[in-house]
Amino acid sequence: MKTTAPQTSRVLSLMKDRVNLFYFLAFVPLLLILYYDAWILVVASYGFVFLLLKSERLRSAKEPKRLQRVLGVIAAIGSFFAYYALRIVVPTAGFYGAINYIVFLFGLFLIFFDASGLKEGFTSLFFIAAATSSSLVASWLKPYFSPFLGNVTYLIVNILRTVGVNAYFYYSSSIPIIGFTSLSGNLVLTSFVYECIGVFSALVFSIILVIVLFEDPSGSKVKLLASVIGVLGTFALNIIRVTIILLTDYFYGVEAGATVHYIIGYALFSAWLALFLYIYSKRQSIQMKIQSFRRKSTLPKA
Repeated sequence: MKTTAPQTSRVLSLMKDRVNLFYFLAFVPLLLILYYDAWILVVASYGFVFLLLKSERLRSAKEPKRLQRVLGVIAAIGSFFAYYALRIVVPTAGFYGAINYIVFLFGLFLIFFDASGLKEGFTSLFFIAAATSSSLVASWLKPYFSPFLGNVTYLIVNILRTVGVNAYFYYSSSIPIIGFTSLSGNLVLTSFVYECIGVFSALVFSIILVIVLFEDPSGSKVKLLASVIGVLGTFALNIIRVTIILLTDYFYGVEAGATVHYIIGYALFSAWLALFLYIYSKRQSIQMKIQSFRRKSTLPKA
């Protein structure tokens, strides 16, 4: 009892903090999103991370007026019922998804902060909205990227052959089919469709990149180089993803491959994004170390 009382009082004191309470309430719906859609959870989680980066600025924001708070409460509560309006347009939508979370966050900002605080939340709200609608943009780009299906398939087949898998591919109704015989002796045939190219993940990565670079003071050349490396890296990552899935099919069977197919996309994308942002944030120190190494390598040996 003596140890729990201080802990309880500490939790209560943290909850009384306006910004901490805001973040706690903003985090809770992520658990609900997890139940309905794993991909939306990834997007919403990054939106939440963007909010965390604004914590110091949010602490300096003033409290809102009473009318604004009332409107915020209405928006926050109403966000849980947005499904009934959304399903008119998207019948397959889950009960709680990106639209619900965006409206909920908007309501929280109205409850806790004035206009300056709401401005700080624009980045997260824009990212979640843009990222979740990128599938529509990817569908619009389908006629432009579909001709590359055969080239990417040929590349993946050659990677499989390099590592010892006797893979081949052919076309069935203009759709490339990758085939090989697994170690267990079963024939594995996998269709390589437009969604496998990685346009959708590249769009999401580009949206995150735009947000990050928009607030970065670096020059245009640095931003352009980072954008090219980041987007091309995302396409390359997707080729690695498909190759890993097919190798799992080859060594462990199609059931194991199906399991890997479900989780590896989220895992690789999250890892690549985290690595890219870390390297970009440390680019100056990395560049100084490279220059220092070059200077030492050019010095005459004693």
